Order: sequence, then C-alpha cells, then structure tokens
Amino acid sequence: MLKLSQFEAFHAVMTSGSMTEAAKVLNTSQPNISRSIAKLEQASELILFERLPGKLVPTSDGLALFEEVKRSFSGLQKLKAATSRIRRSGSGALRIGAVQSHSTSMVPKAISKFSNHFPDASLSIHTGHSSFLVQMVREHSCDLAIVSHLDESDGVDSEVLYDASAVCIMPSNHPLARKPVVTPLDVVGERFVSLPKGEKLRVALDSVFRAASVQAEPNIETSYSSITCSLVQQGVGIALVNPFVALGYLNESVAVRPFSEPLKHQAIVVYPSGKVLNRFSQAFIESLKFAVSQQQRELKLLNLWQ
Repeated sequence: MLKLSQFEAFHAVMTSGSMTEAAKVLNTSQPNISRSIAKLEQASELILFERLPGKLVPTSDGLALFEEVKRSFSGLQKLKAATSRIRRSGSGALRIGAVQSHSTSMVPKAISKFSNHFPDASLSIHTGHSSFLVQMVREHSCDLAIVSHLDESDGVDSEVLYDASAVCIMPSNHPLARKPVVTPLDVVGERFVSLPKGEKLRVALDSVFRAASVQAEPNIETSYSSITCSLVQQGVGIALVNPFVALGYLNESVAVRPFSEPLKHQAIVVYPSGKVLNRFSQAFIESLKFAVSQQQRELKLLNLWQ
C-alpha cells in the first residue's frame, strides 16, 4: 500500500541527495528512510534508484516519479501556506461595534493586544448607540459589539466586562480637587458638563440628584464622553464620567475624585445567540478582558476601584 510518508522520504532523498541527509531533513533515522524507499519501490513496482557504492542514482522511473511528486508537494506547500495565512488573519474581517466611550478607551488597548497575536487580521470598527449596535449584532452585521447597556437581549448573548461607579473629573486647580470625595451637593452651582436629557445615564443622574434633594442643571450637554472630558481639560467645568474613560484624560490639568453616590457605568460585550464564536471573536473578547484588567489596576492605584 502506498503511503504519504513513503513519498515524503522519496522527496527528501531526491532533494537532499542522500538517505543520510534525508533523515536529517525529516528528523528520523537513515534506516527508516531506507525502509520507506524500499516499501515505495515494492508497492509501486518501480525501481527508483540504482544503488552504487556510496551513492544513490535515480533511475529514469525515479526521475519521472520525482516530477510528479514535486508538483504534488508544491500543492501541499501552498496548502500549508494557506492554513498558516488563515490561522494568522482568518477568512475575512472581524467586525467590531463599540459605543463611543468604549471605542476610545478599552477597545484600542484590546486591538493592540489582539494584533500582537494576529498581525495580519483584518478589523472593521463601527460606532453608534447601544441599541443600534445590538441590532447590528442581531442582524449579523457585526460579529460582536461593546455596549453601555442592554435593553433587549433577544437574539444576542452577552457578558458584562465591568460594572463601575462614576467619578468626578475637574480641572486640577478646581476647589473640589481638594476634597477626597465629591457629593451631589458639591456639584450645585458648578459649571457642569453632562449627557442630554432622556439618555439612560442622564435619567439615572437626575434620579441621584433628586434623592439627595439638590438641583444641578448642566451648563453643557453632549452625548460624547470624549467631548465631555476634553471640555474639562480646557477648564470649562466639571463632569461625572465613566472612570475607565476618565483614565485616558488624566494629566497635570485634570484631577479625578470618587463620586459618593452609585451611578453605574457598564461595558457589555454582545454577540449573536445560538452561534459558535469563531476563534477571532473569542480572542478579541479575551483581549477586551485583558484591557479591562489593566485599567482596573490603574484605577486601584488611584483609589477608584475596589
């Protein structure tokens, strides 16, 4: 019976010039190579080599077979190259969705780690509100998405990456920077940047203020945390933000303090339900978790994470 291992031995002998060198190429012994060649000749009923003192000389049948083997091994090498390429970069782009706050914080860190393992992988990144991104995942327009809240889970599975309480950021020379913790009462009368009315986190914030019996209306409203943090950097006012987002804006001009009341910020990764995640999606989720763990350590050093 003809076996692939016999052709591998034959190919190695023809390309290296001897059974001894072929054994080195295939990381085996010279007697194993000799037996493989003998079995190949027996099974094929061909004499492939003339055995002269100290050397092997291919016969005309041996040379003819080698031409066929070369073509087959060339195809095999192409298959090996293809599997290696697919292993590195997959069979298409990994389509990632992320709300704006996460797209500028954890997602770049996760992409950095992911790309170290899959340098040839193709990524496409989409941004939008949580409900829009969940719909994209549900419709298989995105492989996965990182959202801030999940109102309707039909058609998607999810994992919470973190639950975090809001922090207060302010210009470093602001009077509140001298306080260890900022309370709702401290916000009253301050220039204040916040989300627009009606957004989920703004509703929660207004509820916190009502529970504390204070009125604090923002001077500036924006849906984008990057704008909020940039405005604080420019000394425009103070803001209550996601601590993971705040990390990217902390410098000599910005201070951060814990906020006394619970105001939850979440990062949730969603993906299609009932579908086995491919290894790139799995690897990216692990990269997200790694990025979160790094940021948690940074927050602990600032006493902003328990």
